[in-house]
Amino acid sequence: MIQASELYRLQEIDLNVQQRHKRLDEINAQLADNKALTEAQQQVTNDQQALAPLQSKVRKLEQEIQSNIAKLRETDEMLYSGKVKNPKELQDMQNEIQSLKKRNQELEDVLLETMIAVDASSATLKDSTTKFETISAQFELANQNLIDEKKRVKAEGSALLKSREQLVPTIDSDTLKIYNGMRARKNNHAVAVLVDQSCSVCHVQQDMIVIQAVRKGDSLAYCSSCGRIIIPRTS
Repeated sequence: MIQASELYRLQEIDLNVQQRHKRLDEINAQLADNKALTEAQQQVTNDQQALAPLQSKVRKLEQEIQSNIAKLRETDEMLYSGKVKNPKELQDMQNEIQSLKKRNQELEDVLLETMIAVDASSATLKDSTTKFETISAQFELANQNLIDEKKRVKAEGSALLKSREQLVPTIDSDTLKIYNGMRARKNNHAVAVLVDQSCSVCHVQQDMIVIQAVRKGDSLAYCSSCGRIIIPRTS
């Protein structure tokens, strides 16, 4: 026997899911249509992108300074350890110490400038973030009904998909394949109901061969006009 009630229930679920997807698209479009909020968000992104390389530069400078300090300490210890006797080697070590000190001074000057730039960039980011949060809060307050509806529609959609997952295994695989193929061709209305001997979708009265096939229910019956799967009225 063809599972008429299950097939029709599957179509109801699919149509309801489609309706909720459409409504979510409408809500998202309305929520996205806010120039001030979009611009504020973009400014935060721009400020984050401006701050990141400065912070990275500070870390690299600090690492190089620490590395030079370690080399200084190592060279200084070797210089005064008494282990090196060669005058040229001693002079080279003194030159290296002076070079490292000079380099570190240069690095510390650059580090100070960069840290000042980081502070200024961080302050700019803080201001843009505060502005975005303010505009976002105002936007949320003004659109609370839409936001609440979005949550509700998403929850309903999830519940419908769960019901679909439970229903699909109860339907014959060949019937399901035909249904899915017809959905794409029939604007998601693959199944019609025989109502007063007529198709509930196209309203064309069916001949007795179709009516008897629907009532018998041994195999799929199709509307003689629109070609949809046609099932008996279940209630």
